[in-house]
Amino acid sequence: MKIRYLIISFVFISLFMHLTWEWFIPYCETTSSYWYLSRSRKINTEAKILVLGDSQIVSGISPDFFAEVENVPSEEVLYFPKPSQQPEGILVDSLELIHQLPKLRKVYMNLSPLNTSKNSVTDANRQLFYSFGNLSKESIVHPMVRKAYFPNLTDLSWKIVISVFPYFGLSSNLNRLVYDPAVQADVPRRKQEFLYIQESMEKRQGSWVWKSIGEDPSLQEKEEFPENSSLVLAGKRDLSVSIWSEIVKLWRENNVEVVFLRIPFSPKMEKDILKTNANAVSDEIFKTVMLEPNKKKVAVFDFRSVFLNEYQNFADLTHLNQKGRDAFSLILKKVLFDHTNSPTQGM
Repeated sequence: MKIRYLIISFVFISLFMHLTWEWFIPYCETTSSYWYLSRSRKINTEAKILVLGDSQIVSGISPDFFAEVENVPSEEVLYFPKPSQQPEGILVDSLELIHQLPKLRKVYMNLSPLNTSKNSVTDANRQLFYSFGNLSKESIVHPMVRKAYFPNLTDLSWKIVISVFPYFGLSSNLNRLVYDPAVQADVPRRKQEFLYIQESMEKRQGSWVWKSIGEDPSLQEKEEFPENSSLVLAGKRDLSVSIWSEIVKLWRENNVEVVFLRIPFSPKMEKDILKTNANAVSDEIFKTVMLEPNKKKVAVFDFRSVFLNEYQNFADLTHLNQKGRDAFSLILKKVLFDHTNSPTQGM
């Protein structure tokens, strides 16, 4: 009898959490809100162009831009980037989408030192996946994805617990609301950002200038970037490198062209990355994926040097603002038009 009441209690608690957890999302930090709202994206099985990646794409390139370059209706562009995305997340999305998109001909992705090294974004992506990602067959069965997200039974159990009791996935966000005055003061802005992200999901598939709530945020030249801060990005995460190769293989075997973009970071960050040689791992990946048998199906476009003095084009250290998006679109459009209308691969 007690066991039955216990089970009924757990079912009731789980149901209550699932019905109410969305009330707390506007109080979460920006990336969590985005991941939650991205769950509402619709998959158009007629899509010909797929866009995957992280917040550099979210902030820097819109789905309408890809539609124009590829000469397809905007509804035939499936725009699927997420902030703090890592190659394991891109692989999961690829595995889940590949059989749902029979007309797909090209996939765009961004690759940079942020998703080839072990850094704070790697850990953030893992927590975001636990909190808001789908516990799909692909995320458990594929050995590389399993190694990234569920290296042991405890991690898998934790993901299952969050899936059943979603409040646990919000704990890191909500706990700080109780004791951190800075987070408490940030709540009004978080709520505004939630509404802007929600609108972007409904109207632009999630394309949104990062942290913009009506204004165009602009990075100031005087803002400091501590010397050698990008040294952490110089390390090689072997699993990331292996997963990138697996992603290319997966799409190539399905006769889909892969286009890699190296979207620029802010001037001081790019200069520090150059100093610490943090581009080395991503550059090696670019060289490898361009070799046979990938050469005819993979293109790489590197724009790390286009805005080395234009601070006004950035919302912060890593994201283009609206002015930067407009400027970058002009540069990218010419390169991609040339690529789309010629047999030349890469640049």
